[in-house]
Amino acid sequence: MGFFNKLIFNISSLKFAIFLLIFIAIASSLGTFIPQEKGLQEYFDLYDSTPFLGFLDGEKIIKLQLNHIYTSLWFLLSLFLLCLSLALSSFRKQIPTLKSSLKWVDYKKKEKYEKLKLNCKWETNNNNQLITKANQILKKDGWDILINENTISARKGVFGRFGPILVHFGLIILLIGSTYGNFSRQSLEEYLIPNETIDLINDNSNKKLSLKLNNFYIDREDNGVPKQFTSNIEIFSENESESFKKETSVNHPIRYKGLTIYQADWSISNLILKIDNITYQLQLKPVPEIGEQIWGIVIELGEKIKKNYLLTINNEYGPIKIFDTDNFSETDIYLKKKGTEINSSQIEFIQAIPSSGLIIKNDPSVPIIYCSFIFIILGASLSLIPTKRLWIMNDKESNYLYMGGLCNKNLSGFETEFMNLSSLIKN
Repeated sequence: MGFFNKLIFNISSLKFAIFLLIFIAIASSLGTFIPQEKGLQEYFDLYDSTPFLGFLDGEKIIKLQLNHIYTSLWFLLSLFLLCLSLALSSFRKQIPTLKSSLKWVDYKKKEKYEKLKLNCKWETNNNNQLITKANQILKKDGWDILINENTISARKGVFGRFGPILVHFGLIILLIGSTYGNFSRQSLEEYLIPNETIDLINDNSNKKLSLKLNNFYIDREDNGVPKQFTSNIEIFSENESESFKKETSVNHPIRYKGLTIYQADWSISNLILKIDNITYQLQLKPVPEIGEQIWGIVIELGEKIKKNYLLTINNEYGPIKIFDTDNFSETDIYLKKKGTEINSSQIEFIQAIPSSGLIIKNDPSVPIIYCSFIFIILGASLSLIPTKRLWIMNDKESNYLYMGGLCNKNLSGFETEFMNLSSLIKN
């Protein structure tokens, strides 16, 4: 065996394909633990003091391309080798097996029947009549038949041999689609308040689209914990009079012309307060030092002597907690209640404006991946179908009728079918 043939043999082997699958699975798991596509300095900050797995610091992660695993050269090479392995396996094994199954094989010697796993014979003087009878029984049972003067070749379930080829083809399309998606998909995360609009570019049609948040609802449990977030979305284009309106909530994304819009999060973006009879709209920021889902802002209060106060809120109904930055004494202000005096300033809580956290994705590889799943599911279903072959020969010299069969899977089930067929033909 030459070097080239040996190389093809090794690449197309099952062991090599399993090794690649394990390698890709380990690499993908690393991609879930190590943040991907971040700024280089972030990796030094994260891993120089506490190396990942005890030895991977920021410099090593960047050199090994672990900061962008799914687009790294070594990961793409592993995907290419897996595609090549599946393709070579199909050409070397599956396609020849299919061709062999499609060919009619006629056994004309009794020695051939004796070597089959399932075989039987019986003596009879009506061999020609039995051949005709066998032909009728097998046709009625759905067998494809090739009949000669004193032999019958029958087969069933040959299309099951297409299964492994379709699975390999589907996996190759899946790998190609996933690789294409790694380079082409785009993702945007935005927090929008009701009636706010952002512009998008839909790469599938290259048209400018606008997305508007018409309304946003937060469904809460009895104890006030958020249960579901729902956004009423409108998508429209400058060139089209019609618009697309639909609601999205957690686990119920919107799909529109190649775009997928997910309801991901929520926040309190703005507060409307009346301070000394002047209405202000204040933009809030997260305050993780105090806790999760707490937003706030530092403002100055007081007519003569001004002091800094921290305003915080954790839901759209309030109350607003106002902390004196000197001694952290707390004052609560409730929604639409009478104004409260703080450091000689009158404060009234008018409204908290929640914002919807949306993730907008454009992934042109999705149709390719869905197509690959169709091939994989179809191929896996066909692979479950056993391919059966049956031969019958009338030996005029010995007055014996020989019958034999082969099956590539579920041999015990085929053995029962074989015995039933032989009994029907014999009797």
